[in-house]
Amino acid sequence: MAPLIKEIWDLATSPGVLPFSLLLGPMVLFWITCFIGTLDFDFIGIDFGDGGVDSGDGGTLFGGSIRWLFKFMHGDVVPLPALGSFMLVYEWGGTMLGNHFWNPTEDLKQAAIIAGWALIPAVALTKMTGSLLRPMFFALKGTEGEAKPVVGRKGRVRSGVLDESSGQVEVEDPEVPLLINARLLPGSVPRAKGDLVVVESHDKERDIYFVKHLTNIES
Repeated sequence: MAPLIKEIWDLATSPGVLPFSLLLGPMVLFWITCFIGTLDFDFIGIDFGDGGVDSGDGGTLFGGSIRWLFKFMHGDVVPLPALGSFMLVYEWGGTMLGNHFWNPTEDLKQAAIIAGWALIPAVALTKMTGSLLRPMFFALKGTEGEAKPVVGRKGRVRSGVLDESSGQVEVEDPEVPLLINARLLPGSVPRAKGDLVVVESHDKERDIYFVKHLTNIES
């Protein structure tokens, strides 16, 4: 058993695998803090509502590609930190196996190629894991009126732009401001950061909120 442990340790600390091995430490700490309740899965201010990162302008090719990728991996329900940790573990496992079988000399160029190829099964396995965990995270989000009673409240646009496909709004709250994933209703004029809005309704399936510009309500 001891020789096997030493072999695994030597492989994990080899130049081609070490960067991924070092990232496992913060990942383990993240999961521990989540399980003991001192950190929330959605602590990073990223728009998960439509299955992707809020790209700011909501219309760039890069932003659209990122939104598609995370929707593909069930990022519309499973938070990005969780998906990232799963992908890291699968990528680490892939590079470990790849370097064990195809890079005995620990060549850095070969290690980089292996790491690139390892992304393919890592993405596929992350998608499968997200699919399995989707019901659990969907249940953890709760329902409108229990976890996030914000319908009818006023707030300000926090993202670079708020339109029909992307955006975030900071809702006024007596204790602490609430950051929600928001969308404008079809046909609405896009709004800029800092504009006042009011929350109109909640889409439970996608966990996003539809808002209207405040002056439209008051007029």
